[in-house]
Amino acid sequence: MSNVMHHKSRARNRPKHQHWVPQFYLRYFATPATRNSKAPKVWIFSKETSDGDEKLTSIRNVCGKRYLYSPRDQTGERNWDLDDEIGDLEAMLSQIWPALATDYVALGDEHVRKALSLFVAVMHFRHPDTRSMLEVIHHQLVACYETCPLGADGTPQIDSVKVDGEIYQVDTSEWLAYKNSGTDKHHRSFVSAIRSEAGRMAEHLLSKRWSVIVSDTDIFITTDKPVVLLHEARERFGYGTPGSIIYFPLSPTRLLILDDRHDEPSNQYYPLMSTNAGAVNFLLWRGASRFLVTGRGLERVISELCALNNSP
Repeated sequence: MSNVMHHKSRARNRPKHQHWVPQFYLRYFATPATRNSKAPKVWIFSKETSDGDEKLTSIRNVCGKRYLYSPRDQTGERNWDLDDEIGDLEAMLSQIWPALATDYVALGDEHVRKALSLFVAVMHFRHPDTRSMLEVIHHQLVACYETCPLGADGTPQIDSVKVDGEIYQVDTSEWLAYKNSGTDKHHRSFVSAIRSEAGRMAEHLLSKRWSVIVSDTDIFITTDKPVVLLHEARERFGYGTPGSIIYFPLSPTRLLILDDRHDEPSNQYYPLMSTNAGAVNFLLWRGASRFLVTGRGLERVISELCALNNSP
């Protein structure tokens, strides 16, 4: 992924509860009264009615999962390499985050762009939804290939497939192992995907036009899935699709936008228009997997979202 994300042997107790949204980042979205304390707290509000009412909770309780980046290897032992690498990346970003979150950093600075591109890319892929998506793709592929003629051992008898006019060779020698992939294998695939895809996405983000929207007061929410990918004209798209736009709240007063509007000035800071405040948070809310995170008065935030949702 980068030389930054290198493995370090650490003589420490390993964390079982691993966060996919870093605590140093969530601290900036804590309530003003707790933001600079040892126990910052945030309001969370879920899309799922089964989660109950909104609640105020410690950032330690938000966006975490046991052993998220530490799958078991073939011997049954936990592999901590990715957790170490992500820890290195977060340690580096936490040093420059105060400036990113509250000041006017030179967005054209190569070091800032590379570090932040990698951070955003890792944030995009490290979400548990990525693992769920990989499992769905696995099940779909198994179901698809098993419609083909099968050999005596159940291996599909095919050597190539045609996709969008292109012919791709298929190696089915490891089919049975792939078909019978269990939880640990899916977990390792998730970790592998973060490593392989984050670097590619980071390189693509470097080619985008960068800008930051600035608010004089705390306005922007964040969510359990803060990297929001949008496209104004297409329903199916990815981060590499021309015209894709990425929104990422840096703090309650800073929103990073990466787009392809290269005919416009790049690396600029723009003041937030008061009429756009609710609309921006509505986009972030729609991109959430499950819940929003904020330090603002939740009743005010929800009323703003409802107003946008009910508008014609």
